[in-house]
Amino acid sequence: MSGSKYDYKYRFDLKFDDLEKLQGLLNNLKLDELDNALFSLNEIKEIINNPKKIKRSIKKILATDKATEARTAKAKEKIQNAINILRMENKKITHYSISKESGVSYVTVKKYISLDEIIQ
Repeated sequence: MSGSKYDYKYRFDLKFDDLEKLQGLLNNLKLDELDNALFSLNEIKEIINNPKKIKRSIKKILATDKATEARTAKAKEKIQNAINILRMENKKITHYSISKESGVSYVTVKKYISLDEIIQ
């Protein structure tokens, strides 16, 4: 985390022609002109590489992390319940059958459960 109250993410969308024009402008910039410019060369490079600032407060980051943990725990619980049901019904336990029984996506099941865990 940075030392400020906010963590910044950036996004930059340019057409290839626009990028070439911008690069040409920067290449033609003279150092003495930079003294009069609003931004230093490093700031200009930073803007080009990461232009659209998206402000994310520490509070927002922590809330997002907490929500992710809650969703993960809920998915893992559904997966474990599905495995228990499949075992009780003596059905074949595969990623696909767990996915169908739990209502969790196949990719999520594969993410949280390895084949070794299923066999045991």
